[in-house]
Order: sequence, then C-alpha cells, then structure tokens
Amino acid sequence: MENKEFNIKSSTVEKGLELAKEFLGKLISPTIEEVGLLMSDNIKFLRFKNQVRILLKAKEYVESKNLTLTEIPIKILVPLLEKASLENNESLQDKWAKMLVNMVDSEKNLQNQIFPYLLSQISIEEYNEVKELIIKENNLAKRKLELIDLKIKLDDKHSFKKETQDFKAELDKIERNGFWLSLEGFEHENLLRLGLIKRLPPKIYIEEFKTGGNSDYESSEQWHQIEAEYDFDDFGYRISDLGLKFIETCEIEEKKASH
Repeated sequence: MENKEFNIKSSTVEKGLELAKEFLGKLISPTIEEVGLLMSDNIKFLRFKNQVRILLKAKEYVESKNLTLTEIPIKILVPLLEKASLENNESLQDKWAKMLVNMVDSEKNLQNQIFPYLLSQISIEEYNEVKELIIKENNLAKRKLELIDLKIKLDDKHSFKKETQDFKAELDKIERNGFWLSLEGFEHENLLRLGLIKRLPPKIYIEEFKTGGNSDYESSEQWHQIEAEYDFDDFGYRISDLGLKFIETCEIEEKKASH
C-alpha cells in the first residue's frame, strides 16, 4: 500500500494561526496583542500575573492582621493557585486572596481541598447571593432570640398570648418557606449541585374537608377523600453547613473601630 504523507505548507499553517488569532481576539479581553497567540507562553504569563496579584493581596491581609502562619499542604496549595490563576474578576480575586489567608492562619482550621474547587465553580453573582442568604439566616436567628425575650417579658412561656402567637407564626412561616434567591434557574441548580444551599420541599395543598355533623358531640362522622397537590414552583432555599463554612473561608472579619 502506498504511504501517504501530509504535506502542510507553511503558508497554510500561518493562515490557520491568523484565523485562530482573529477568533481568539473576539473571545478574550484585553486584545489579542496583550494576551498573545493561541498556545503561546503569553497565556501562561497572564495566569501568572493573576497569581501574583492574588498573592500580593494575601500578603497585605496577612501583614495587616499580623497573623501567625502555618504551611498549606501541596495538594491544597497547588490546585488553589492553579484555579485562582484563571480568575480575572477583581472581586473574586479578592476572595481567592482571603481564602489563602484563612488557610495559612494558624488559629483557624480551614484547610480543605473542597474550598478552592467551590470558588472556581461560581460567579460573583452566585457568591453574593449565598452571602446574602447567610445574612438572612442570621437575621432569622436574631428574631428567634427576640421571641424568647418577648415570652419572658409577657410571661408567656407557652405562647398563649396573641402578640406572642403572631410573632411565632411569622417566624414559622419563614422556616417553612425559606428564602428566595435573585438568580436564574441554572444558577440555583449550580449552587444546589455544589451543596452550598438547600432547597426546601415543595408545599402540599390539601382540599378543604370536614368530618362529623353539625354538633361537636355528634357521633356520626362524614369521611371525605383528601386530594393533595404539590406546587413544585413554590419553594425557598436555606443555607447549608458547607455554604456557611465556604463563605467563612472566603471572608476576613474586619477590625471593629475602637471607641
């Protein structure tokens, strides 16, 4: 059988690179001249610049808080820096820097390889919504404490008084319904996939029915078939334990001003 060889002319290759260059220029900002040609070392340099920017941010946080540092295992540090190098969003770069700081803080125990993966999988909009969900959860916890104080104030341990009942009913409704997220459906699913939030089960609506006769003491009872209906579009969300720990890893508590 005759051997067939592919004779690729240099002009053909150059034309292909030009087309690739033109197409890549439409996909990446800054311009292609700043990023470099496809498959060139300039792409690596862009990632390196992101890493340097994040490391310098982390250095500033460490110095400002005067932290005692501990080493990070290679299996955590390398994936963290690799994934962080792909991040161009300045706000998320700040989260990468804070994650690194929290992992080297000897007073915390936040070293886990799941956290870099999670941060690499979400947008800044998704991150902010998870953080906002935690704020709502904290407000709910504060209101539960307020209910306890109200019971003590009114001497209403078993919630017999209307004021206490109304307050408790309001909190119970939040517990049942959860909180809404201002995100697109696919973003909800992404956060659920990552385990950062929990979706509450759909509500069950039961048709009204009654048993018994006209009198409270009448022995005969009327039985009616119960028709239940699920509303799969009517549900809310709650934060998960993983979501709480993830946000904790990406945030640094600001110093409170002394009075």
